[in-house]
Amino acid sequence: MPMVVKVRRWGNSLGLRLPKSFTVTRTIVDGTTVRIDGLQVVDAQPRRRSRHRLKDVLRNYTKPPKQMNFPPVGKELL
Repeated sequence: MPMVVKVRRWGNSLGLRLPKSFTVTRTIVDGTTVRIDGLQVVDAQPRRRSRHRLKDVLRNYTKPPKQMNFPPVGKELL
């Protein structure tokens, strides 16, 4: 049965995130060297990035920001 894992950006590289059940049965821990032989991508579906713009997200926002007034505690300049 094929296993589905996600490819994620890790700095300037790409990495695979392995499920815990897979790593426990094969005693894979952080720092383990893994040899991959005959890697075959069965089904790769790239993640879609949402194209939201801040202007569009805030268009329906009507509640004004809450102002907080705290008394001075130390030697703050007011």
